[in-house]
Amino acid sequence: MPKVVDHDARRRDFIKAAYETITEMGLANTTVRAVARKAGYTTGALVHYFGDKDELIRLALDYSGEVVRERMRATHRQLRGRDALRQIVLEALPLDKQHSANWRVWLALWYHSENNTDMRAEEKRRYREWSGRLERPLRESVEAGDLPRHTDVRLEVQALVAFIDGLGVQHLMSTRGMSSKRLTTLLDHYLDRLYGAAAGGLTRRTPK
Repeated sequence: MPKVVDHDARRRDFIKAAYETITEMGLANTTVRAVARKAGYTTGALVHYFGDKDELIRLALDYSGEVVRERMRATHRQLRGRDALRQIVLEALPLDKQHSANWRVWLALWYHSENNTDMRAEEKRRYREWSGRLERPLRESVEAGDLPRHTDVRLEVQALVAFIDGLGVQHLMSTRGMSSKRLTTLLDHYLDRLYGAAAGGLTRRTPK
């Protein structure tokens, strides 16, 4: 009898292999052949499942974020406001080996999107999703009175996204990487300043 092939499982194998190849070799050295070899299949078998390398890269990015996104959703089901925001950001930061690998994949997308329309669209889509995830607990903080009513939430989201990106890049580009303790300390310092403005009655206005 002919062998029954689980096509979903094989496709998943290729996506996992693409993710591992990008984190180990970098995007520039990630070829269809290298991914197929990593998965233990032929190049011909791989191209049967994907339209091109870009599709494979996008799916590898999805794979890298699956577990993290679910943890963030679970966090927001249990927590609200500042507590939720802090935990969501902690899930995003490169606090361990796995999260650092996810950041390498994300930076690869940044680089690849410069001259690739589809990748640029994917990058923008992911930033919209990420911004929305951060916006919800900030709005909850305003509703709870932990942030002033006149807080420009969208501006704060943009500032927080830039702050998180900066931490991720500094961690990956530094010789030894910023420790998880240091990353957490910097996050708490940021949140203390943001929420401390409300406690101190400071006015937060959008700069003209």
